Amino acid sequence: MTDQLWDPEFDTKPWDELQAWQRAQLAPFLTGLAGRSPFYAARLAGIDARRAAEPQLWTQVPFTTKDDLRAGQQQAVTDNMLGDLQGVEDPEVSQVIASSGTTGAPVFFGLTEEDRLAWTDSIANMFFTAGIRKDSVVALTTGMPLVAGGMPYADAIRRIGATLVWVGGQTPARMVAITEKLKVDTIVGTASFATFFAGRCAEVLERPASELAVRTIIAGGEPGLGQEAIRGRIRSDWGATRISEVMGLGDVMSGLWGECPEGPGMHFTAGRNVYVELIDPDTGDIVEWTPGAKGEAVYTTFTRQATPVLRFRSRDHLEVLATSECACGRTAPVVRCIGRTDDMLIYKAMNVFPSAIRDVVMEGFSAEIAGPLRLRKERTEQVRFDDPIPLEIELPAGAGGPEAGDLAWRIGERVRERLRVRVAVEFVDPGTIAIGEYKNALTYARA
Repeated sequence: MTDQLWDPEFDTKPWDELQAWQRAQLAPFLTGLAGRSPFYAARLAGIDARRAAEPQLWTQVPFTTKDDLRAGQQQAVTDNMLGDLQGVEDPEVSQVIASSGTTGAPVFFGLTEEDRLAWTDSIANMFFTAGIRKDSVVALTTGMPLVAGGMPYADAIRRIGATLVWVGGQTPARMVAITEKLKVDTIVGTASFATFFAGRCAEVLERPASELAVRTIIAGGEPGLGQEAIRGRIRSDWGATRISEVMGLGDVMSGLWGECPEGPGMHFTAGRNVYVELIDPDTGDIVEWTPGAKGEAVYTTFTRQATPVLRFRSRDHLEVLATSECACGRTAPVVRCIGRTDDMLIYKAMNVFPSAIRDVVMEGFSAEIAGPLRLRKERTEQVRFDDPIPLEIELPAGAGGPEAGDLAWRIGERVRERLRVRVAVEFVDPGTIAIGEYKNALTYARA
């Protein structure tokens, strides 16, 4: 470790060389996997694992989806606690992680002690890249230790040597009191919670959150922190001097990407343990890591023992911002997450991410709205809209009247011009849209 790099050997390894090294790990990984996991034994039948590093053979290895993992657990033929995904005996599982369950029944993943140490080190790299140091006092706002942003995040923060203040799960008022009393300087949460929490601090303390010691905001779980309008609001609310986006997946590893001081955009920080590909989400074809490229991230956990994943389709859509060596010294590509396949909506013949609508609104109207917004569905499974998509937006306290009608029209026109979809803007009172500390959805179904 240096002052700026957690893992200098891998952080500065040229991307092509890193991926070549990773591919060399795939053959022994596949050979062992087929013998350890009934789920993957069936999926790898007929694949010559010894040649797995060859690109033409690797693309023949089937993708794995969240539904595949869920079925492998729920329809298991073995007695393993984690179903047919499991690649070790039960006593070797030292920790269990659960997916959030936001897109279906939760899936449970296991870590051996070796897995846990690998996770802790790579997630620490993500947080170190994002700005946490040994002298940081870090408020972790996740309220659930079992999920990806719970215990694994806590372990990684401690691994760096920082002071962990796990405030998640407390009432907002108590979180405010703890943050003030312990002089927290770094908050880890979601972008929407960072904004919400700043407001609660102001209410409870009767002074701006910017008067507290917090100066670093690290946010993940929701795409959108790449938007300057969102960053600007957080920077203003907290007086923040460092805002960093991070991203991970419980299915793969809780920390995979982290933003360096040069941002915006995130570097891949899990190279020692995870192989990442970029694919065309429609065809499955490989997309090269070149500036401007867009695709879905696919992950293979070539060191994970308990519940590895093979060519896992994350559904996260990435845009590559840069591939040259960064001024921070890191050589991994810089990306931002632009949305998730699971969130995609269809207005007539146009596909649109809810996050894209949010970004357009925040970019043009952040000074006129309170912040929180969401799209409303008639039912949870609704994807298609023939009529304008209902868009609920909170207005600041006391706002409204004739000006609100003009604002609604301007927002609708801006969304139509930028995204070629129509929205029906509905203004709601402050506090109507609930904000939690973990994964706040941009869509909801009418009760």
